[in-house]
Parts: sequence; C-alpha cells; structure tokens
Amino acid sequence: MVSTIPQARQLVNHRHILVNGRIVDIPSYRCKPRDIITVRDDPKSRSLVQNYLDSPHHEELPKHLTLREF
Repeated sequence: MVSTIPQARQLVNHRHILVNGRIVDIPSYRCKPRDIITVRDDPKSRSLVQNYLDSPHHEELPKHLTLREF
C-alpha cells in the first residue's frame, strides 16, 4: 500500500510484491479476479508497507479489495 502509482511501480520493480505466492517484478502485470496480492515476507518489504499503513496520510481501501493485516 502506497500513495502514488510511481511508488507502487517501485515496490513491484524491487520485488517486494507477490501475486499468488510468486514474486512479481513487472509493474504492468495484470492481476485476475481472486488473485491474492501479498507483501514479501521480508523485514524491509513489510516495513515499507507498514510505515505507509501507520501514516495518517493513507487513503481508505477501495470496497472491492480486502486487507488482512500482517
């Protein structure tokens, strides 16, 4: 979870994001319905996302997405 598209693309490029348990490093990757998007189980990856979630600036999650805290 980040606040801009360039930040999201950077998370993907730097291999912090998994889709269905596989690392995705292509920002243009097209997810399908019911794909499970997770943050890599790595302290650096988790802290990047957790810092954003803890900030008062983060947006509300769209209704079609579900967030399970780690």
